[in-house]
Amino acid sequence: MTHPSRGTLSVQLYTFRDAYAADPGGTLARLARTGFRYVEPFGVGSNNQPAADRVSGATALRGLLDEHGLSASSAHTGAPVGPDADSMLDAIEALGVQTVVISWPGEVPGFERDVMSTLDGTLRFADALNEAADRAAARGVRLGFHNHWWEWTVFADGRSAYDTLLQALRPEVFMEVDAYWAQTAGQSPAALVGQLGERVRLLHLKDGPAEPDAAQVPLGGGVIDNLAVIRAAPWVRWHVLEMDRTDGDVFAEVRQSARTLIEAGVSDWT
Repeated sequence: MTHPSRGTLSVQLYTFRDAYAADPGGTLARLARTGFRYVEPFGVGSNNQPAADRVSGATALRGLLDEHGLSASSAHTGAPVGPDADSMLDAIEALGVQTVVISWPGEVPGFERDVMSTLDGTLRFADALNEAADRAAARGVRLGFHNHWWEWTVFADGRSAYDTLLQALRPEVFMEVDAYWAQTAGQSPAALVGQLGERVRLLHLKDGPAEPDAAQVPLGGGVIDNLAVIRAAPWVRWHVLEMDRTDGDVFAEVRQSARTLIEAGVSDWT
């Protein structure tokens, strides 16, 4: 695989969820003025949405992105399994994205956050993700999984839930590695992406004290060596910025993070 000289910046729209809920178009216009050309929407075709709203919501979002000169690098979506699988895939198709990510187990019908606290739950969850990946692939869509910090429960055989999941998933199920949450779980995120190799398709980059409930800060202001993570995975195109919570102006702080990566020579807008 040819490695890009720089990664392409995107930003997870969950970062701006309050502003977006109040003014979707204004929020996207502000991101476009900052320099972003790509965003990563969330909740597309969600397991928590009524089926009738999935396609209409994705179609409206696609129109807003087009209006502001933005594209979706990827999207956090509902898992296409069960009786609503087709409507979830219809929504993904309406958005026009071919790289989708399951952001947490609750986006898979029948599962909750704590499913990976047991070996049996982890294996059942892997089966569901494999089924979802097969359904997505039939529509030309590739599916992956995004970590938080709770996937590193250690089972009796000495393996973590995350490692168990990886071994049970088909190789075509990719990983979106969230460096912040991996370090919160006690992992070295740079070592993790090095071990996973080209199974990693996207990076989630944020900074702070690596504590689950703490406010996050612009890149370079916390304990995460995001530059080391990026340099450990030169094949990864998408550098997705995200802030789950911050005490500051989230637009200004994301802009500062983008500038940090651009000035370091590791990322660019396109």
